[in-house]
Amino acid sequence: MSNAPFGKAASIFLAAFLSASPALSAPDTKPAPKKRPPAVKKKVKLKPAVAEKEARPKVAHLRVDGLVLASPPEFSWLAGQTQGMTLREWVQRLAKARNDQRVRAVALEIDAPLLRWSQAQEFADAVRRLNKVKPVYAHVTSAGAPQYLIASAAREVTMDPAGLLGIVGLGAELTFFKGTLDWVGIEAQMIQIGRYKGAAEPFTRKVPSKELQSEYNKILDDLYAQLCGQIARQRRLTVPHVEHVIDSGPIGAEDARRHRFVDRLVSKADWREYVSEKVKDKKHKSVDWLSDYARKQAKAMDFSNPLALFGMMFSGPPAEKVRTPTVAILHANGMIVSGKSGQGLFGSRMVGAKTMIDCFRQVRRDDRIKAVILRIDSPGGSAIASEIIYQAARKCAARKPVIVSISGLGASGGYYIALGGRKILADPAAVVGSVGVISGKLALSGLLEKLGITTFEITRGRNAGLWMSRPWNEREAGVIRKMSARTYDMFVSRVKSSRGKRVKNLSAVTEGRIFTARQAVKNGLIDEIGGLREAVIAAQSAAKIQRSYLITLPRPKTLLDVLYGGASSGSPLGAPGALEQLANGRSSLLPAGRRQQAALGYLLGLARALEREAVLTALPYHLSVSP
Repeated sequence: MSNAPFGKAASIFLAAFLSASPALSAPDTKPAPKKRPPAVKKKVKLKPAVAEKEARPKVAHLRVDGLVLASPPEFSWLAGQTQGMTLREWVQRLAKARNDQRVRAVALEIDAPLLRWSQAQEFADAVRRLNKVKPVYAHVTSAGAPQYLIASAAREVTMDPAGLLGIVGLGAELTFFKGTLDWVGIEAQMIQIGRYKGAAEPFTRKVPSKELQSEYNKILDDLYAQLCGQIARQRRLTVPHVEHVIDSGPIGAEDARRHRFVDRLVSKADWREYVSEKVKDKKHKSVDWLSDYARKQAKAMDFSNPLALFGMMFSGPPAEKVRTPTVAILHANGMIVSGKSGQGLFGSRMVGAKTMIDCFRQVRRDDRIKAVILRIDSPGGSAIASEIIYQAARKCAARKPVIVSISGLGASGGYYIALGGRKILADPAAVVGSVGVISGKLALSGLLEKLGITTFEITRGRNAGLWMSRPWNEREAGVIRKMSARTYDMFVSRVKSSRGKRVKNLSAVTEGRIFTARQAVKNGLIDEIGGLREAVIAAQSAAKIQRSYLITLPRPKTLLDVLYGGASSGSPLGAPGALEQLANGRSSLLPAGRRQQAALGYLLGLARALEREAVLTALPYHLSVSP
């Protein structure tokens, strides 16, 4: 049946409606009435007190305290509320003060922050950049080497008269557990490929070998030169003078002033007034302090509303938006394992191959993301997982730039995954290399016998007894050694194909040797010295963009993710893993007892990994260098 009559009627009705409706009808053709000229506003003179306040010099106050995180925490209890800030957040606050036209000077109150040496170097670089634009006044009560490195980058350093400068040099402490294993009846069978790998030593020796001692001496020589050189440059002193003061340490505040490590002795109660006097000018009698400048305020918790509280527990932190153009910062912090990222023994972090693959897949497919920064702080771990992550990084790098930034540690498997990027940068004090593999097991039969437990094997297949509680026989050890050699050859081939002609002498950088970043840039293992800022610049340059947004991956897991065993959104871009702890296996800031705990946690992690996988690309000893 035709609908033409209905269409015609509708057209007539619509025309009549439009002609009658002022809002929808055609615009009036009559000239619009002339608008009255705008009334002239009278200038209102500000009262002298108001004008004085608006024009007063402003000081941005930053109190540096608490734990400085290498990356966002992996787990968020209450909508992203965590203790401590990331190094990136601190650097962003300093950059904002540098660009803020209102700010005339910056007051940096260094109140015993907990951070590693490589973090302190990046922090100090940011302070130096800021100090070139506007003066930075730093104040310390007492300080160790990492805290002082930050302060010494400022234009002027003041110290509390009762303070203490606790720079005493560098100390490396290696932990060995052979005596404990002998006591309980456990035999460690370890196989290492690489003369300098030192894989068996924490389990099979009570003192380090000459090879391992030589590697540590090489590392400490360069790190100590960095420490003395950086202080000398920032304070305009000679290196011999700095070495003399360190040899006299710890020293009191008056000696620190006399040796020109600090400029003035000012109590904490008087410091604000002291800085104000420095900043104010002839026109103004006082200055304005912008307290906690540019610090992100945590969302207030309403404990009177249970529903709101539960909402914060399950919602997690606000998701970073992916916009065009974006550079994704993908963190790989901790021991490398198969499966998902998470928390290990004693609060240590784990880099899960599955999590990393999901992140690389997502950023590779998202056209809004123009480049990726793989930020590594890892001693390695599973050889298979390291190869899988390497392949994922390489596949992503074939489509868009992948820039590697090593912070603190990129050794063994940590260096393995770095080879998947196009370019490798590292902090000056970072430790890289350790191209080698380890394998082994802890034979528990002796312990079981002491406990009155006996075992009896029933097997099918020649090598079915490889992972029994007894020690390997000579033939079985040969099987494991052959398998380890194949993995080592693959590792070396990755170095050769990735670094190419940049590594002139392959044998000199393999065999398990370790290097500081300054040494590694000379032998071709890395391309440049630089922190996260330099990595961002390199990523933008490679992507041919001048500016970009930044996002951090993987995003924190919420309580809902933990309960259901994964990210609620099903995507690494929608959800980062376990709460950052001080005992991360390498922190030089832990007291002696906690360092031993961290060392034990790391070695237990290795032992557990060997139960699941035959070959590891892991730093085989607990690395702890204390400035």
